Amino acid sequence: MNRNTFLSLLVAALVLPTAHASREAQPTTRLDLTSSPSGAEVFVNNQKRGVTPLSITDLPSGVHLLQLTLPGHRQVFDTVTLRDGLPHSASFTLEPITGLVLMLTNPKGAEITCNGAAIGQTPMLITTLEPGIHRLALALPGYQRKEVDVTIRDRTPVRLEVDLMSASGTLNVSSDPDGADVLVNGISRGRTPCRIDRIPDGNVSIEIRAAGFESDTRQVMLTAGEVQNIDVALKALPGTLRIVSLPPGARVYINDEYKDETPFDFVNAPPATYRVRVEQTGYEPNARTIELEKGESVTEEFRLTKITGRLEITTAPAGAAIFLDGKRIGVTSAQGTDTTAVSQPYFIEDVLEGEHIVEITRSGHATQRREVTVRRDMTLTLQIQLPRQFIPNYEVTTTRARHRGVLEFLNDEGIRLETAPGVSHTIPMRDVKSHGPLREGE
Repeated sequence: MNRNTFLSLLVAALVLPTAHASREAQPTTRLDLTSSPSGAEVFVNNQKRGVTPLSITDLPSGVHLLQLTLPGHRQVFDTVTLRDGLPHSASFTLEPITGLVLMLTNPKGAEITCNGAAIGQTPMLITTLEPGIHRLALALPGYQRKEVDVTIRDRTPVRLEVDLMSASGTLNVSSDPDGADVLVNGISRGRTPCRIDRIPDGNVSIEIRAAGFESDTRQVMLTAGEVQNIDVALKALPGTLRIVSLPPGARVYINDEYKDETPFDFVNAPPATYRVRVEQTGYEPNARTIELEKGESVTEEFRLTKITGRLEITTAPAGAAIFLDGKRIGVTSAQGTDTTAVSQPYFIEDVLEGEHIVEITRSGHATQRREVTVRRDMTLTLQIQLPRQFIPNYEVTTTRARHRGVLEFLNDEGIRLETAPGVSHTIPMRDVKSHGPLREGE
């Protein structure tokens, strides 16, 4: 039984159960068919219905047999199930009929191209050529290029075997150190020491390279049948060590020698083991050992951990100067206009953890000194009461007397002095002959 007879019987088997129903009016649906490539003849249940793209609207519901044919392509068979009132679409790809060519060369490994497109290397079974005459080009380094024609008629296998003619020379390549990559005309051909044959004659580019060394590139003139020896001593490449930190601006020490602040590039560094330490005020030092290979570029990031706390200082009265470890930090501010009351809090950020001396001074008041311990990521609160001292700092001379005391205020109306602890009086400006601060020691 041939294939067409089988398909006819299959269609009959599918159609017969619905033969009785077809005598009555049956709902139809739409079948949309497309193919790649288009233009394929469409048979539905062995009846020709047109070419793709095609829409068929007179088919009843049920199972239908599809057949698509296109010259030079394989036939496609499929079934489709249609349902009442529901459109159905299908798309098919028709594979071209190609020949079989067994391509052999002596020696093997030749590159095969057809119409400029690469196919592969010999030995190779080529299965992509359509019927017709094709020109195949064969190329192998060290051998003359060869072109052959092949005629494809059907799927009958065709065997082609070609002997390639030598057009090459030979290079013996060695290097110090061994194991360097050798590239001939940009193509990797092995590692030193090595013998490279089948090199096309003429001007040849040789590159010898190894990780951590400068590449050696040279041009040699090679004739067919010639053997040349190349021996190369490669120069070691220095490396680059880049040091970065979070936060930036940290001091960098390499093998305990200060270099610079981060980010820092240690260029032209000989391959070696380095001890790198990074420091920044207010942060815990961070150190590690780094191996730098030949020609290697390494970036090392150091994340620094804060080792600081905070001081919160209030003084009574306000307007007091704050000194931390002998360094003046700032002055407390009054809350409103009353400078005799407790000040606003004064914050000192990023204080190194550990022991510190805090001194609070204000004119007319006894200096207060505190030894404090600051802890990491904590705030230490200090409330400083400054005892008042009676230290005369101003002198006023009138027509009747000379007054010395602590200046409280001075305006166009008069001068108010505290002449004894807790005792103040105002001298009218009309009675003042002279006034001014007392010099130290008076």
